[in-house]
Amino acid sequence: GIPRRPVKVIDDLIAALELIRERDRFTGYIHVKIVPGAEAAQVDRLTRLASRVSVNLEAPCGASLTQIAPDKTFGVTLAALERARAQVVANRAEEAAGRPRDRLHPGGTAGITMQFVVGATADTDATILDRVAGLYAGGGMHHSQFSAFRPIRDTPMEAVRAAPALREHRLYQADHLLRGYGFSADEVVYDERGNLPLSADPKLAWALAHPERFPVEVRTAPMEELRRVPGIGPGTARRIVAERGDTALRSLADLRKLGAITARAAGFVTIAG
Repeated sequence: GIPRRPVKVIDDLIAALELIRERDRFTGYIHVKIVPGAEAAQVDRLTRLASRVSVNLEAPCGASLTQIAPDKTFGVTLAALERARAQVVANRAEEAAGRPRDRLHPGGTAGITMQFVVGATADTDATILDRVAGLYAGGGMHHSQFSAFRPIRDTPMEAVRAAPALREHRLYQADHLLRGYGFSADEVVYDERGNLPLSADPKLAWALAHPERFPVEVRTAPMEELRRVPGIGPGTARRIVAERGDTALRSLADLRKLGAITARAAGFVTIAG
């Protein structure tokens, strides 16, 4: 909740951060939420003092946001995110070029997070993930958070049906595919309504929709193909590639030892044919 004007709230947050960072010399991790409506200079200062900042977008577009939060403006919220993003991207570039990190003024280099409420409006999973993917493409982001809507008594939305918790879970799984598995937004499989199927996780749904890509030969497949196999994540794919240089993989038991969930992977791989 925001007890006063956004500018006043951000001033208080900055004052608290300055005490922690500059008076007490705390160099550890601090995660701060940016309040929409903050002035540009406030966003700059807040991001400068934080390890990570987050922005609650709530909905993927302005029309939807007005339905659930009429006092918030999507364009204003997005502007705050973009202002922080510019600083994060610039700081990361300077560190990559060799500038040592100022641990008292990390500049948000741990990345930006954003949050969406799922099911309070008619927005589909496809609409939400398209927005997520578009923001990731600009750099500076870390991950998204999704909250399944739950109605509360004596509020304007008390009659709106609760969103299934599994829908929230599926969005998190799809978000991982975009960030860590090399999937693009247009590869995610949706049902006829534009939502992720609840009956199968997004990676399995993609694999079943693309039988021409399987089976994958674990002894020779590149890492990019291995991490798309259900039951094999990025870490397991790296271990398989590293191990097969010295050891001949012979069975599902060998894959299991390397971290594969073989109950999921078995139908999508071959081992030496």
